[in-house]
Amino acid sequence: MAYEVFTRKIVRTTTPAISISTLGKIALNQTATDILRKNHVEHVLLLWDGENRKIALQPADKTDTRAYHVAFGTKSGSGFSAKTFCDHIKYDTAVIRSFAAEWNPKDKMLEISLRESKTQPTQVQQRGRGRPRKEVTS
Repeated sequence: MAYEVFTRKIVRTTTPAISISTLGKIALNQTATDILRKNHVEHVLLLWDGENRKIALQPADKTDTRAYHVAFGTKSGSGFSAKTFCDHIKYDTAVIRSFAAEWNPKDKMLEISLRESKTQPTQVQQRGRGRPRKEVTS
């Protein structure tokens, strides 16, 4: 029997990228996270351009009630939950998708286009909630 090479479904990249998960979480890869750190960004506003199907993350003051707090990993990327935003823009969260991100220095925003997914959508199997309970016998 001959071997066949397995092709990964999720590709690691060193260019800035933003993924949107099946739970509506926005995840930034390490390169995109480095851009936020370099620009001292801890909170962002989510901007939506419906006509061009683009999303932008714009630095915000932590006192702005519309701002999302970005959680930074110790060795990896960053992210935040944006389920209500995904619902608002009618984004299909059935699969995980990754998008190339670009820093716009003029407007100080990290931008993605939802029309240009970098990777094939990845179907994620839904897991059950928690461990099954042990049956109690008397």
